[in-house]
Amino acid sequence: MLDALPFEPWMLALAAVIFFTGGMIKGALGFGLPLFAVPLLALVMPLISAITLMGVPVLISNLYQAKLTQPITPLLGRFFPLAVFQIIGVLIGVQILVTANMDALKLGLGCLILLNIILRVTRWTLKIPLEKERYAAPVAGLAAGFVGGSTSFVGPLLVLYLSSLNALDRHTFVRVIALLYLSGLIPMYGSLTALNVFGTSQLLLSAAACLPMLAGIRFGERVRKYCSEVFFERLILGALAIIGCMLIIRSGIALFGAGN
Repeated sequence: MLDALPFEPWMLALAAVIFFTGGMIKGALGFGLPLFAVPLLALVMPLISAITLMGVPVLISNLYQAKLTQPITPLLGRFFPLAVFQIIGVLIGVQILVTANMDALKLGLGCLILLNIILRVTRWTLKIPLEKERYAAPVAGLAAGFVGGSTSFVGPLLVLYLSSLNALDRHTFVRVIALLYLSGLIPMYGSLTALNVFGTSQLLLSAAACLPMLAGIRFGERVRKYCSEVFFERLILGALAIIGCMLIIRSGIALFGAGN
C-alpha cells in the first residue's frame, strides 16, 4: 500500500492549506491539528492516506508540548498503566485501519467528531476518585488506543479521562496528554511501517507538511492576541460540525446507497 498517498499537485496544494489552517488552530487554541486536518483531508483522499500525512507534524508538535527536558518520573507511576493499555489498543486499532472498509471508518470518524463537539460544548465530564484510577486507567487506555489506532483520534477519549481526574493541574495535563500522544503515536506508525503503509515517500511528504503547519502555528499565536479564544473555538467547532456531517453523509451514501 505504498501508493496509498495521492501525488496529484492539486491535492498536495490543498493539503498544504489544510495543514496551515490546522497549525493556525493549534497556535490559537493549543489543540486541534489532527482534529481539524484528518477529517478534512479524508474528504478528498483515503483515511489511511490522511493519517500517514499527519505522522511527522503530530510528532513534532507533541514533542514540543511534552517538554521532555523536564523530569517525567513523577508522572510514570500514575499514568504508566494508561499508557501501556493505550499501546495495546493502538496495535489492535491499526489492524482495523489497514483492513476495514474506508467508508465505514470515515463514517465512524464523522460520528466521533460530532461526539467530541457535544462533549466540548456541554463541558460534560466524568469524576473518577483517585482510588478508582487503577481500574479506570486500563479501560480508558484500551478504548483510546483502539479509537486512535483505527482513526488517529486518540485525543477525545484521553481528554475525557484526564479531565475526570482529581489533582491534575493544567500544566501537568498538557504534558501528560502530549506524552500519551507520543506513546501511542510511535507504535501506531511503527505498525504502519511494518505493514508497508508508511514508507519513504509518505515520510518525506509528512515531513514537508511541517512547513505550512509551523507557519500556521506562528500565525495562530498572533491571532490569539487579537481574537477571543471562546469565539475562535466556537468558529472551529462549527466548521468541524460541517466536516463531520459531510463525512457521515458521503460515507453513508457510499456504504448504503450503492445497493439501492
